[in-house]
Amino acid sequence: MKTTSLENKFIDFIDRHRNVLLLAFVGLIGLAIRWAGRYYASEDMTVCLIPWFEKIRAAGGLPALSAQVGDYGLLYQTLISLMTYLPMQAIVQYKLLSMVFDVALAVFAGLIYRDVCMDRLAGATAGDREQQASQVRFRSCLVAAAVWLLPTVILNSSYWGQCDAMYASCCLGTLYLLRRGSFAWAFVLLGLAFGCKLQAVFILPIVGVYYMLSRRFSLLWVLLSVAVMWLSGIVAFAFGRDLLAPIMIYTGQVGHYQEMYMSFPSVWMLVGNHYWGLRWFAILFTIAMMAVGLWYCLGHKRYVMSREGYFAAAAWFMWSMLLFLPSMHDRYAYLLDILLLLVGCMDRRFIKYAVVTTLISLYYYGIYLFGDRGEGHILLALVYLLAYMHYTWTLVTSFQHEER
Repeated sequence: MKTTSLENKFIDFIDRHRNVLLLAFVGLIGLAIRWAGRYYASEDMTVCLIPWFEKIRAAGGLPALSAQVGDYGLLYQTLISLMTYLPMQAIVQYKLLSMVFDVALAVFAGLIYRDVCMDRLAGATAGDREQQASQVRFRSCLVAAAVWLLPTVILNSSYWGQCDAMYASCCLGTLYLLRRGSFAWAFVLLGLAFGCKLQAVFILPIVGVYYMLSRRFSLLWVLLSVAVMWLSGIVAFAFGRDLLAPIMIYTGQVGHYQEMYMSFPSVWMLVGNHYWGLRWFAILFTIAMMAVGLWYCLGHKRYVMSREGYFAAAAWFMWSMLLFLPSMHDRYAYLLDILLLLVGCMDRRFIKYAVVTTLISLYYYGIYLFGDRGEGHILLALVYLLAYMHYTWTLVTSFQHEER
């Protein structure tokens, strides 16, 4: 018995709208996975985040901003204070807040990829350009979907309950808008990134490189970022908080972790964990690496000023800081994994680096969230996964080859 007319109509509908249906399905799957982890309580959640929430709620919500609770910035503390007024469990509220910024992160990733591909269509004829532009829009949505489903992004927000998507989405937005020439909004987002977390410092080298190579904006725009960072604590100031609190919070954080490396494959694993003996060596060596990177970029302006080169250089500077600075730990590579995924989508030669860093991040996430695993089993699992991914890649390229 053949398919009925109703079945044929259903199949035709799916075939005609397969792109939209795929994206909708991916979006819903990503949301469902996140929702499934909403009650998972990590150590950070039980030891830090929920106690902070309860302390702020006991102090009356917003009035609690008059004193520091926890070690995060004033913007995040203000958001927690507002959350205390909602009739919802603290653990769910934390995770919903992070999920909102997961969406922003995916959107900025898609926009960045779209701009890169649109640049490549500049020489195409009008007819080809329109057809290819439609394909670019779809592929941009796929890149956004890849970030939305990236395991570390999902685990960070819905299982760990952390807020790295907040600063990371602002950082991606800064890089995107800076390259497009929207300097005011770029530096507004940079200020918000610093208002969220000090880890926003990881994008400063590429901002400096772009400033020197493009000569399109003045360093005076940095004052806008400083003003936005300060204004992110305006509610706390209204309740009597010290005007220097945003700076004091971060200076306190800098010396908090007195380890050369913390659950991160830092280069200092090969040297030793003597923090007081090695920290200045590490800091000064990293500064030297940044200087060498700047020198090299100045000599290769054409590539760095291209969209692919710009984001590839951003990933290099970030990776260098993570490898050589002291006190780096697992979640600090959050934005690096996303940047490398983006660069890999722009240029397939780089995708292997995104695979490696994301798998390593996933390994450390798993240790923290779900406990240790046998080392032999881990190696086998990685080999099995890599074999599967290579097979998938071979299959996809075979399909493309046959259709040419």
